[in-house]
Amino acid sequence: MKRILLVSLSLLWIINAGKGQVNIYPVTGNMNKPEKNGVFFALPRAVVKVTLKVREIENFKGPYAEYAGQLLGISNPVMQYSKEYEIADMGLDVLSEPDPDRVYYFEVDERTSKEDRNVSIETTGEGVVKAINGISLQKPVRNVQDETKILSYTDLFEGGITSSLFRRVDTVIRTVTIDTATIRKRYFNTFFEEKPTEMKAREAADMISRIRESRFNLITGYQETNFSRETMEYMDKNLQRMLQDYISLFRGVRTEQIVTYIFYIIPAENKPNQIVCRFSKELGVLEASDNKGKEVVLSVRRSGNWAQVPAWAPKPSAKAPAAPYIVPEMVQLNLKYNNRIYDDTYVPIPQFGTISQMPIFRSRVIYDTRTGNVREVLFE
Repeated sequence: MKRILLVSLSLLWIINAGKGQVNIYPVTGNMNKPEKNGVFFALPRAVVKVTLKVREIENFKGPYAEYAGQLLGISNPVMQYSKEYEIADMGLDVLSEPDPDRVYYFEVDERTSKEDRNVSIETTGEGVVKAINGISLQKPVRNVQDETKILSYTDLFEGGITSSLFRRVDTVIRTVTIDTATIRKRYFNTFFEEKPTEMKAREAADMISRIRESRFNLITGYQETNFSRETMEYMDKNLQRMLQDYISLFRGVRTEQIVTYIFYIIPAENKPNQIVCRFSKELGVLEASDNKGKEVVLSVRRSGNWAQVPAWAPKPSAKAPAAPYIVPEMVQLNLKYNNRIYDDTYVPIPQFGTISQMPIFRSRVIYDTRTGNVREVLFE
């Protein structure tokens, strides 16, 4: 009986000693320097990426807008510059980053044997834990870069770039009488004067008529030339482009471009509605603190799906050979503007969930780097 009792006590000590070689404990701002070497890691938290695409519309007055009705019969030309904004689209994505409130220190005792120190930890490049004593096969999420196309206005009203001077010739006749003979001498005074705007407008209107006539002749086969289909399409396309360029001198030009704005919002437990930014049709995208526009709101509705987790569930202690993990809470996210929902999704949010821990002695723990929950655990 004594031998059996001694053997049992010895085995228990060996197990407890093995458990004591690795410790994990939370990191705080007033934490003292660890006595043993180790590595820092963190659990993830959710960050909502809000992508707001805004259509910027600009209306430019043409240089001959005053003569649009008189020469071309255009009744509604652009008479002054204006700029307005419209929401083209809004969407949200949920990303993850290290949670600064859930940082831990993985401590290993170097004085033990190599076999007892045969432990490992795998993290992402940002420091979020991926696996302890195992290898995670979860692939990192690929970040898609948003492209914003900016238009150039340097070619606006290119058709209106013509000579501003015109040649004027005055004929002067001088009559010289000598006795009964009369001699008339003609002199030509040539000089250049600046064209008035009305003259330029009439020249542009004449060019519009000529382009229309040329296009009509091309389509009806007036040249009696057997052009190929590609040649016909090329010439017709360029004639239409020239025609629109000249008409824009009278009617004006309307340009549109899509500008992408990106905001990052961290869901907070005590904020069911968070203002992302503000938007105004006259001013565009504004800061959340600006009262000149209407609110773009991220609405957070918690499901409470883990409200029944008992109080006795193990919590991360000050220092223990146990791995912390998160049981995330499912949350409904809505992106709204002016009482319209542009995007919604139902996703797990780690910072709203319950945090617990499990022993890591002779076990392999594989994490979900997006939620901090355990994807796979193997007890050996």
